[in-house]
Amino acid sequence: MKIREELFKEQDLNYKSFHKKLVPDLDEDKIIGVRVPVLRKIAKQAEKEGAVIQNPYYYEEFMIKGLMIGYSKSELSEKIKRLEEFVGLIDNWAVCDGCCSNLKFTEKNREIMLDFISHYINKSQFETRFAVVMLMSYYLCDEYIDKALELMLTVNFGEYYSDMAVAWALASAMVNYPEKVLAIIEGNKLPVWVHNKTIQKCRESYRITKEMKSYLNTLKRKAV
Repeated sequence: MKIREELFKEQDLNYKSFHKKLVPDLDEDKIIGVRVPVLRKIAKQAEKEGAVIQNPYYYEEFMIKGLMIGYSKSELSEKIKRLEEFVGLIDNWAVCDGCCSNLKFTEKNREIMLDFISHYINKSQFETRFAVVMLMSYYLCDEYIDKALELMLTVNFGEYYSDMAVAWALASAMVNYPEKVLAIIEGNKLPVWVHNKTIQKCRESYRITKEMKSYLNTLKRKAV
């Protein structure tokens, strides 16, 4: 399979214009304009055929490179090796989040994968986002919630996309572990922006009670 050729066959210029608005930091000439279900289909077939993306340029090529890892039937060690190459290439939130959602093999290998993920918690903005989104996606469970929250609090805050990921992850954790997340918020353990963004994300959630949202609203902090 020639992946780039397949992508241009599926190009949707209207979707390209729409997607550019979602990822404003990405150069428009790096977006082909292919919808996510189609990307998943191409990635699955590319992995099946053993196709390789040597020098990705387009957004969709980076996405497929990451998605293919999730479809791989190889041993965990090989998947981790491919992830090591891939994570450093992430340069936008969409590739990060889209590919994290496809790494479902993590659910059966949480301990090993946690060790891998932990190495990215304080690297570049998008490497950190990768770590946080992975924690949010696969570690908000009884066995790992304390470790997941602990790692999130060690982030070197100050970068928009990694800070936003922490707020999003904490709001997700609030659904099933409100006492643990409240301890973080009430204890003012986050920078003001992340603190207030976490409260905002909680208040936007349909899975958090109105009473909790009202209480959280009283905990907002003013910027110094």
